[in-house]
Amino acid sequence: MPKAASASKKPKSEDQLLAQGISQLLQAVKEHAAAKGKPMKPDQLLKKGYNA
Repeated sequence: MPKAASASKKPKSEDQLLAQGISQLLQAVKEHAAAKGKPMKPDQLLKKGYNA
């Protein structure tokens, strides 16, 4: 049974989508670095302008 789109859901703004995408991408990068044995340090991320 396919899912029907909910009419009550309010679409996200472009800013919200961009913020969510950036957050997900940064989380994926951190997980990838941790999997390779080189976890990213929060202070390094903050220095580069990212949220840790």
